[in-house]
Amino acid sequence: MTGAPAGPRRRLRASPLGLYLGGLICALTFTPSLIPRPWEAQGALAGLGFALGYGGGVLIARLWAWLELPVASDRRGRPLFLALCAVTAVQLGYHLWQAAEWQDSTRLLMGMAPLEDAHLVKLVGLGALVALGLLGLGWAISAGIGFAARFPLRYARRRWVAALGALVFIAALAIAVNDTLLSRVITLIDEIQAAADTRDPPGARPPAEATRSGGPGSLTPWDALGSAGKRFVHEGPRAAEIAALTGRPAKAPIRVYVGLRAADGAEAQARLALAELRRAGAFDRSVLVIATPTGTGWLDDNGIAPVEYLHDGDTAVAGVQYSYLASPQSLILEPGRAQASAATVFEVIHDHWKSLPKETRPALYLFGLSLGAFGSESSPMMFSFISDPFQGAVWAGPTFRNPLWRRIIADRDAGSPAWQPVFEGGRLARVLTPPHGFNVEDPEEGPGWGPIRIAYVAYPSDAIVHFEEDMWFRRPDWASRPRGADVSEALTWRPVVTFFQVALDMLLAVNAPPGHGHNYAAADYIDAWAAVSRPDAPSEEVARIKAAMAPR
Repeated sequence: MTGAPAGPRRRLRASPLGLYLGGLICALTFTPSLIPRPWEAQGALAGLGFALGYGGGVLIARLWAWLELPVASDRRGRPLFLALCAVTAVQLGYHLWQAAEWQDSTRLLMGMAPLEDAHLVKLVGLGALVALGLLGLGWAISAGIGFAARFPLRYARRRWVAALGALVFIAALAIAVNDTLLSRVITLIDEIQAAADTRDPPGARPPAEATRSGGPGSLTPWDALGSAGKRFVHEGPRAAEIAALTGRPAKAPIRVYVGLRAADGAEAQARLALAELRRAGAFDRSVLVIATPTGTGWLDDNGIAPVEYLHDGDTAVAGVQYSYLASPQSLILEPGRAQASAATVFEVIHDHWKSLPKETRPALYLFGLSLGAFGSESSPMMFSFISDPFQGAVWAGPTFRNPLWRRIIADRDAGSPAWQPVFEGGRLARVLTPPHGFNVEDPEEGPGWGPIRIAYVAYPSDAIVHFEEDMWFRRPDWASRPRGADVSEALTWRPVVTFFQVALDMLLAVNAPPGHGHNYAAADYIDAWAAVSRPDAPSEEVARIKAAMAPR
């Protein structure tokens, strides 16, 4: 069967609807969200917005034509095209003119300097490059699908044959990207992160204290701790520093860490952590903390040191590494690994802890930041809340997928905002949101704390805390007024656009100034630990600890 005769060559023409939608979405990306965006991020977002809008316009136009619906003639289409171009130019111009002011409205709330004038020129250039690159990639994929659809028509003129050819091309492309390109990228990332995990952090060396992993008599050698573990046992106050601050005798804090290379599998790691705790005398201390690290194994010293100061070093903290990857990569590429590791570690340590006399065993607390909070929150079984409960937890920057955190937001008491929810009067969990403080001001007011005290530390501007999967079509409650202190009043939810803005905010959140975004400040950890583990701590002592841990 001979092929169809060649038709006239198609001219490359811009889509009027694509230009309009692309320009509209691109313009809206300049509006503020939770985190101030540097010009590189804003340029990439603007280019992505234009490409998505243009591609969506092209798809709508093609679907319209395929349905054989009426279209404007060339005589009428040209004025429409020019009008849409004019509207697009006006809306882009207005949003560009307002962009710096919108971004500065958020920067001001976070104590950041205003943007430089040159940032607009740089982001427009980058945005154009990103848009052209994505449109070129889309054109290439579209051309490939078109060729795959037309090729079978040489042999059988049936529409289903063309559709089959297109589907074969799409499937082959997906397999090539997923099984070849993506798997190689994942392997490369894992190899790079694993190599980085063997390095010694600057200034870190094996501790001289037997109370720290990697030190004398430790069951976990220095080289098996991993980079994050080495940093954890190297950092933190010593007994002399604590005594000098509090004016009371202090003990050397116990810090136990088990890296991925120290044992084979989560169960073996947990058993090793328990053995290391027993060796160091952790169960003779007054406070024991099971700390779940972030993806790379990092434990924020700002979140650990406060409990050591508050309890005169009579503490033990244990952490177990479960991944080399950064938290976002681990969350996507290793789903469930943080929860599985945290649950195993908690079960092993809790089983031993509850076998000890209640009168002499240490108070047991949990700690986690970000993905660590995700794993830690999921680690206790139901009986741990009922039959023989642990004493409390400090969870900072809980991810938007934390099950208990999501339940607290969804079922919050009437009148409390989504960015600082009150749940059942604050009997189990309370939320610390600086500068607003705890969402339940008076511990003696209402039902009071229950047998377990859980403190969440969550900033209104933290996109990792407040992202929602359905916000591309539904306005999230946190975007309503009143808003948190570091969220711009100029923020306006818009379908699709705000979804991508907040998704980008998650990548930028750790770069915010301390006390904003996903950069949690020592002062807020101190308030949380004081409320959970030592509510009778004098305010003067808490203030001294804050001054000692303030950034220099």
